[in-house]
Amino acid sequence: MRKLPPLMMVAALILAGVSISSALAHKGAHGVVKQRMKAMTRMEKRLRLINMMAQGKAAFDARAVRERATTLRKHARHIPALFPPGTHKHPSEASPGIWQHFNDFRSRAERLSTLAAKLAGATEQTLPTILREVRATCKGCHERYRVERD
Repeated sequence: MRKLPPLMMVAALILAGVSISSALAHKGAHGVVKQRMKAMTRMEKRLRLINMMAQGKAAFDARAVRERATTLRKHARHIPALFPPGTHKHPSEASPGIWQHFNDFRSRAERLSTLAAKLAGATEQTLPTILREVRATCKGCHERYRVERD
């Protein structure tokens, strides 16, 4: 069996940890709650390589950015439909504020969709700036509408 270099071992352990924590977070979820948890996880995974490119840790690949951004846009368009009223109970991490301010929530998803389209056309030079906007949009929505559960 071939031994992994230390840096690759650390990366493998981190990815394994993310997968395990993601699986644990989804434990007990079903129906639309499970669907949206999976969609959010898919969006996060799509952004990983793009993030590495923006940080200079992976070579810029316009086709890979376009494909991942297109998937991100597709998911962003469907976010509001994944949050029907009454789906905020455990294991959901959705804050009841989503339904109290649904127009704002919807507009944030639309903003993410718009930014994902912009991201799809990013160049190596524009990628970091556009990605910062995408991350800020995700973060802003999570800060306002996501409840961390134990």
